[in-house]
Amino acid sequence: MFKRIMAALFIIVFAAALIYWESLPVKSVMIKIDRGTSAREAAVLMKNSGVISSEYAFLFLLKLSGRSNSLKAGEYALSPRTSLFSIFEVVTGGRSVRERVTIPEGFTSRQIADLLAAKKLADPAKFVRLVDKEKLEGYLFPQTYFFEAGATEEQMINIMLDEFKKNFTPGMQERAKELKMTENKVVTLASIIEREAARSEERPLISSVFHNRLKKGWYLESCATVMYAIGEHKEKLSLKDLKVKSGYNTYICYGLPPGPICNPGIDSIKAALYPAESEDMFFVVNGSGTHVFSRYYEEHLKNKRRSKRLKIQ
Repeated sequence: MFKRIMAALFIIVFAAALIYWESLPVKSVMIKIDRGTSAREAAVLMKNSGVISSEYAFLFLLKLSGRSNSLKAGEYALSPRTSLFSIFEVVTGGRSVRERVTIPEGFTSRQIADLLAAKKLADPAKFVRLVDKEKLEGYLFPQTYFFEAGATEEQMINIMLDEFKKNFTPGMQERAKELKMTENKVVTLASIIEREAARSEERPLISSVFHNRLKKGWYLESCATVMYAIGEHKEKLSLKDLKVKSGYNTYICYGLPPGPICNPGIDSIKAALYPAESEDMFFVVNGSGTHVFSRYYEEHLKNKRRSKRLKIQ
């Protein structure tokens, strides 16, 4: 008789648990644990969101495991149907939902910082400060990344640097030596090409012009470097802009600027290493937004006048 009663009780408890489990929402709930959030605050947040039934049980499990200080900041997709132990493993293991971020080619570190800040992934001022401190402009490789919501600025920067190292191959390093260029000079030139080029196929041609100018000891006269110096993008630079005192003003300073002016993509890096074979020394924007290239100054002046007429039309 006793066994029958116990069996009946077991069935009733099991059925009640099953009914309760079936009543729980199937859809996951997004829980964001910010940096500095205490274990108790996180537990209350999950309880109020319906992810766990008791914050005390969660805190007890944390204390029992000795991992009360092991909660990882991040954004988590948690289902109320998930066991308490599984939720514990997710939030202490940092298995957060990752945020997709595409860094466009030619973005500066400040633009990248603003992009990350818009997705609430980084403090833009801290991000820029870290990049400037280590002189990492140019090495934040443009790519699509999946950052964890709790990733620090340092971690995101290191991920981008690792991607640069993967893409700047030993063969490229050897090619740089052949050109008698350091890695930084290659990246600096690539960053200028990135900012100047309107189309991918133009990159080797633009690179050729800059290489030719460097060989002859001419000013590079890149408007893109001047814009970087004044910290502003303009459709047309003024005479005052062209006289700004800065190592990045390639209208008054010979050679390459002190460092990259943006973070170039792989095509621009390749163009810097493998310029087209030409004797062109000039290029100017034409009416379609691409460029016209020329060897002689007189021809360049004609191209400029033609470009100006097209703009007026």
